[in-house]
Amino acid sequence: MTEVDLNGAIPPDLTAEMILVQLELLTRDEIFRSSRRSIAFLKYVVEETLRGSGEQIKERTIGAEVFGRSSSYDTNLDHIVRTAATELRKRLAIYYGDEKHRSELRISLLPGSYIPRFSAVAHAGPWPGEPGDAASRPAAPDRVQHGGAEPVSDTSHEAGAEHSRVLRRRSGGRLAAALAALLLAGGAIGWVWLTRQSPEYLFWKPVLDTPGSVLLVVGDVPNGPPTPVAADESQGSTVAIPQSDASGSVPFGDAVTIARVTGVLQSNGKKVQIRRENASSFSDLREGPVVLVGAFNNEWSLRLTRKLRYTLALDAANNIIYIRDSKNPSSHAWSWGTNQPREHVGGAAGPVLHDYALISRIRNSETGHVLVVVGGLYRYGTQSAGEFLTDAQMMGTITKAARLGDANRDLQIVLETTVTDGTPGPPSVLAVSQE
Repeated sequence: MTEVDLNGAIPPDLTAEMILVQLELLTRDEIFRSSRRSIAFLKYVVEETLRGSGEQIKERTIGAEVFGRSSSYDTNLDHIVRTAATELRKRLAIYYGDEKHRSELRISLLPGSYIPRFSAVAHAGPWPGEPGDAASRPAAPDRVQHGGAEPVSDTSHEAGAEHSRVLRRRSGGRLAAALAALLLAGGAIGWVWLTRQSPEYLFWKPVLDTPGSVLLVVGDVPNGPPTPVAADESQGSTVAIPQSDASGSVPFGDAVTIARVTGVLQSNGKKVQIRRENASSFSDLREGPVVLVGAFNNEWSLRLTRKLRYTLALDAANNIIYIRDSKNPSSHAWSWGTNQPREHVGGAAGPVLHDYALISRIRNSETGHVLVVVGGLYRYGTQSAGEFLTDAQMMGTITKAARLGDANRDLQIVLETTVTDGTPGPPSVLAVSQE
């Protein structure tokens, strides 16, 4: 067996990919699925070790990064990390105590340390220190033969033959176990590869690959699109300026989208910070990847997308907000009336109502990081866009029109949803641009 040293070095016969496959097997097993805390703890220490940051895995760091404690919390009073580590060690012991997992690559957490140890099995027998391990059994007395020329008896021949048969059976069992482990690992690698190639994952990959936590900024105007206007000479149209709101409330559609997006990011190991638009400075946006939720109720969405093909615009004379196409600037086809009722829309007795949404994924030159904007003209569009972005099947509908894995070109998606009794229907794709 080969093991990682206490500084988190990977043994020469292991690779980071092999360890990540084993991590996936662990976190998908029923022993771990019931404990999000153990999964988060294990993922953090393993991934940090693979990044070469093993020496930074300390109790206080884990408390802050995994459990949301402040960087100055009192570890003597708050034992969250030690308690979680004990629980994690127990779950690992239960998992590897099962015979079917004995031949798998082992990830363990030694008592007194939070740095994981990786071990590759070199034999099919028990692990060192476990019952049945040769190191834990008393040594057999050496056999003493009197008279070096004494002939070996037939019994000795039979014992030797039986011993050979036992060895062959054990070798066959070890070979079968090794083949099963390879098949299992191959299946896991295939599953991970397929997951990592899904349209949903490819869209979010530039965000996931950017170091640091994700800042999710939500708009401040719960009651709908604002009415003040300002001229935008670069676009030749008028755009809206959001009004601040001190209520602290978030539209339901925006809240649903926040939950969906946060779930996708956290399931892929990203930490998410959520802030209101008026509590986020430009300096905050420059610290790492950003997701903006909301369109006309989020000033950052308006400002940071104004140079793209599809932009958010306002026609004050006709009381509409709309998604403007720079290649067809006179069209107001994708619009929402700012003077129409905002509640109980799309009823059976009323006209068919459509909302529109714009999704943009860009490498923003102003912030220097990848930026994702998810917003509808009104809240129904925002909710529908959140549904689209977190559904691999829906995302698959645009794979012919765009290379989702190409992070070097700006990607924009225009969606439409029909609102019925105040609820958005499934989104449909109207346009895709990748420039």
